[in-house]
Amino acid sequence: MSKKKKICVVAASAVIVAPMLFTTPASASSVSNGILSKIERQLSVNKILKDIERLSMEDGQNKDNARVTGFEGEHEAAKYIQSQFKKLGLNSELKTVDGIDGFIDEGSSLTINNQSVTVKTLTYSQPTNQKLEGELVYAKTGTENECKEANLQGKIALIQRGSISFADKAKNAYNNGAVGVIIYNNASGMLNGTLGELNDSVVPTVGMSLEDGKVLVDKVNAGESVNVSMEVNTIVKPNSFSYNVVGELPAHKNVKNPQTLVVGAHFDSVSCPGANDNASGTATILELARLISQPEVKNKLQYNIKFVAFGAEEIGLVGSKEYVEQLVQSGEAENIAGMINLDMVGVGNQVVTYNIDDNASHKITDIAHENINELGYKFGGHFNSGSSDHAPFEAAGIPSVFIQFDKDPYYHTDEDTLDKIDPQNIKETATLVLNMLMDMQEKSPNKPNKPNKKQFKNIEFENEEMPSL
Repeated sequence: MSKKKKICVVAASAVIVAPMLFTTPASASSVSNGILSKIERQLSVNKILKDIERLSMEDGQNKDNARVTGFEGEHEAAKYIQSQFKKLGLNSELKTVDGIDGFIDEGSSLTINNQSVTVKTLTYSQPTNQKLEGELVYAKTGTENECKEANLQGKIALIQRGSISFADKAKNAYNNGAVGVIIYNNASGMLNGTLGELNDSVVPTVGMSLEDGKVLVDKVNAGESVNVSMEVNTIVKPNSFSYNVVGELPAHKNVKNPQTLVVGAHFDSVSCPGANDNASGTATILELARLISQPEVKNKLQYNIKFVAFGAEEIGLVGSKEYVEQLVQSGEAENIAGMINLDMVGVGNQVVTYNIDDNASHKITDIAHENINELGYKFGGHFNSGSSDHAPFEAAGIPSVFIQFDKDPYYHTDEDTLDKIDPQNIKETATLVLNMLMDMQEKSPNKPNKPNKKQFKNIEFENEEMPSL
């Protein structure tokens, strides 16, 4: 029986002792600077852009629901990605991720005292079926006690982001009689979020910007009567599935017990074309696979390299979480030297990096920063976030880095289209990762220290979307 996947997940993760990943060998480099220069010259931004187009458009038109998790578009994209890996001669497989509930947001509307206010449906919100009307009540951060004290029966709850998950806020409001929930952001800009899974014990729930939320809080606190009309339209496909798509290039046959490097990007999308989020990252790893599969590089690999396109990221890193759980259970996680995650690399004016927190290993991140500096890229800084596919790897003790371009004003909107992609960003991202991979090939990996026994701990990935930087 397939276990239901959730966004706010509890992952059984092995604690792996972080190794000294790379030491400089006494012998000559296995991949010369001349080969790197040659491979860089072969990098084709046009190929990347064509793959972004293939994933986000059809017959010259933007796909409104390009690769929504659990729906046909996502499944078709997975098969296309695998076909490209196979064309390059990579060992490739589709790994099915079961128990997915597909969800499409067909739009929400909200009027406050007959004035329209912009909102965004939270993933897995219940629909309203018809217009929902009620008085607005402020329930602070939506804890159980705050919802009890707010007198929500038959009313619509206004709740601030923070303290507890979106799902818990919605459930607490439902349990205290609310008929709808509005969650406003705790940082500037629109709130995009998810309730984690289909659940009858929640009510229609939408996100709102911090700015609009503050205005409403002031009105309610001033004793004004605030009347809300709310409509939420959704399509749900329960008990569906997703895929992780793996393409592997093995290390040279003379390398004994080689470790593995993972280069990953999620390929699913929300209800929009998803050109930047994340056809950009997916298309970039396809081009990197093409470059690394060239004989002059492939025949000198000191590591196995696995290119992984993850499904079901948008509903809570479900694909990457399952992939890492399988690595942990099989013991293969101990042999993963590092992971590079690309997510939203086509829009913005500066490259940024993330780890899940300050306690995570920064070994791969340091290699990224060294190359960003050497390449002269504009660097926007390093931040903590667990909201992309690096998070499960880091939770299992695997050194990782999440690379992104910042900022994207079209994030999770219908404007996330091919024409917004900056070819220079794509070129810089591919060049950066290529240089990182070549750096790693020129250094001899030390075998990780195996723990005396596997220790498992509960890792709860934050129920959030990408932070506004």
